[in-house]
Amino acid sequence: MKVGILTFHDGINHGAYLQCLALLKIISNIGYEVEVINYKNFRHWLNEYKCFLMVKNPNLLFKNIIKIIKFKKEQKQFPLSKFTFSGSHVAQNFYDRIVVGSDIVWNFKNPLFGFDPIYFGHFLNTNKLISYAASFGAIDKGEFIPEYAKIGLGRFNEISVRDLNSLEIVKQLGRTDGKIVLDPVFLYDFAEHEINCNKSDFILVYGHLRNTNNIAQLKKFALKNGLKTIAVAYYQSWCDENIVAVSPFEWIGYFKKAKYIVTSTFHGTIFSIKYNKNFITIPNVYIYNKIEYILNLLELRHRIGGKEVKLDDIFTKKIDYTEINRKLNKHIIDSLGFLNKALIK
Repeated sequence: MKVGILTFHDGINHGAYLQCLALLKIISNIGYEVEVINYKNFRHWLNEYKCFLMVKNPNLLFKNIIKIIKFKKEQKQFPLSKFTFSGSHVAQNFYDRIVVGSDIVWNFKNPLFGFDPIYFGHFLNTNKLISYAASFGAIDKGEFIPEYAKIGLGRFNEISVRDLNSLEIVKQLGRTDGKIVLDPVFLYDFAEHEINCNKSDFILVYGHLRNTNNIAQLKKFALKNGLKTIAVAYYQSWCDENIVAVSPFEWIGYFKKAKYIVTSTFHGTIFSIKYNKNFITIPNVYIYNKIEYILNLLELRHRIGGKEVKLDDIFTKKIDYTEINRKLNKHIIDSLGFLNKALIK
């Protein structure tokens, strides 16, 4: 049986790459032939490259080009269909099952890719359509949902999402059978892929931190504890060191080695938990809906930082990962169970 995966597989984004790899490996390990549907709409493709290539700093541009090259090399690991910008071309390929997700594939207001009905099941040629850990991202329940999204969700045989807000929207659209599952990176062991980091005694900074109060606190905490601040993947002028051009597997190595982590991203938060790190998430409007559920589920809401929050107070609170891992293991089993049953039915 042939299974197609439709997600944001080829973005220059570490979390997006790793969630696709994890889902691919999990389905392949169950025993299915898997292919990543090599589609991206032109607007999405163009806007993504603009973000990395239209920068004024020549040094940063060079590092971004190196990062893109590293990603393209790793993306060759995926079994890919022929690349296309066209949903009609995707429709020419038949799959016994198609899994949409995991990622913010249902955020139809995302400025990168905008309205794209393919992620809602349009143009997909399959006997069975499944969503795994899909998300509406920053779209809140109660907002206007376009007709193509309503119609598209009706095409899914099995629906799962990764946050409570997305589940409420699915219910709002008449799908009472939706379930919440874990992001696939929780379900997969990346040990064989990790590239060791040769740094030590550092605070990893992943994302975009711009609040001057937060930055001042982090610098003070680092100095007090004899630590470096290292920004990985995204440039931060205030950090002691910037390592922009990292592959997904080099990126994992930094998460594994960091003493502390500060992030403003969903997957930065997820990998902090996965590697049992002392972390702080400083959320923005784009990720709040996505992280709220998992932090509440694991009783980690106190790891959220903000403008008025004392960050060293959060860092000094220990995290009981024995209990958190116990809870996670139960949800990992449930999530794998959903995926397995959805593919078999």
